[in-house]
Amino acid sequence: MDGHLAEGDNDLQIVVTVNGPGEVSSWLHPMALAIKQRMPSARICVATVPCVFSAGSELAVVKSLPYVDVSMSVDETMDLVWRNKRPACLSRGAPGAVIHLGGDTIFSVLLSRRLRQPLLGYVERPPALSWFFDKVFYSGFEKLPRAEMNVDVIGEMMVDAARLRCPDRQPSRNGGFVVGLYPGSRDYLARYMLPFYAAVAELVAERVPGVEWKLAKSDFLSADFLRALPAMDDDGPIDAVALEWREEGDRRFLVTPRGLRIEVATPGAVAARANVALTLPGTNTAELSALGIPMIVTVPTHQAERAPMPGLAGHLGRIPVLGKYIKRGFGHLILRRLKFMSHPNRRTNRMLVPEMIGPITARQVADELVRVLGSDTRALEDELRATMGQPGASQRLVSAIAEFLESPDAAHEAAPAR
Repeated sequence: MDGHLAEGDNDLQIVVTVNGPGEVSSWLHPMALAIKQRMPSARICVATVPCVFSAGSELAVVKSLPYVDVSMSVDETMDLVWRNKRPACLSRGAPGAVIHLGGDTIFSVLLSRRLRQPLLGYVERPPALSWFFDKVFYSGFEKLPRAEMNVDVIGEMMVDAARLRCPDRQPSRNGGFVVGLYPGSRDYLARYMLPFYAAVAELVAERVPGVEWKLAKSDFLSADFLRALPAMDDDGPIDAVALEWREEGDRRFLVTPRGLRIEVATPGAVAARANVALTLPGTNTAELSALGIPMIVTVPTHQAERAPMPGLAGHLGRIPVLGKYIKRGFGHLILRRLKFMSHPNRRTNRMLVPEMIGPITARQVADELVRVLGSDTRALEDELRATMGQPGASQRLVSAIAEFLESPDAAHEAAPAR
């Protein structure tokens, strides 16, 4: 089967839908690489779709991936979905498939119909409009209902993404601590979390001198944004200190008023050395867990209305004057209904790593960080790695896709999608 596809994949057209930083960096990245390794001549087209949680830089990051052949902006994707305006680079009825990784499933369904290609999906839970999918593959993150038991559980591609970014982890030992800061991929959150984490760092430095602080700069955050971080209000509700950008040769730093330096590095470089991480919830918590990095998950809720929200809450939040209070209430309601927010805690259904949620202070986070730095975390590191499962999900997924494409079900010119 491998040889057949390698020789006959020249006309394969793989269209992948993505909607946010997590899907791009932790699912698309390892999957597209595995596709090119297995089917070198296959054409990979990435269609970005609308999402209230997007960073706004998804298209630029997708274009930077060397194994992606074609990328479509949200506008171009919507032109194809709603107006049947097909880019010249895409063919109708070409061998291949539309693969849903993220976004509202209606967009993937309509793309499949417009391009007359079968629809596959890689998801954490049963997708909406599931009857339109020809095949659905699951990450194994959530327990599936009995009706979905006859499914393919592939494993978690975020494990592969973490290992691709950090193939050689050698954390600092013998008391020379390294703390990684993960303020997220979206500038509207990082503008608050970075000064907050800097305030935490200054407090920890008073009690544990010599700690190295490293910022894991997401590809979705620009250096220009970090060079000109918006000033924080000294009387604002969230603790914060100002940060100044400095460059020393090829190294870059953010420096606090007390002279504490936070080195700006890639997520992979930070993960290779970090003893512990401060992070927002999200994909980072899965990749950190896969690498066995202890973490403290922080969610300050002082200005919950600034966070994006889907559906009705997002629309009500635009009402003048009262909108932000309505949205803030929805935000707190959502948080109260979530038992856990990080991937390792949700997977184990217990507080494996600390989650600090609410109107938290820098002092509270600093106290917890000092506690973690002073503890033996080796058993926790092993448990975190085990929680995420074994690597190889991207290769297993691509093997399953290749098997489907060789089956009669893939011939959608004669048999359109159900």
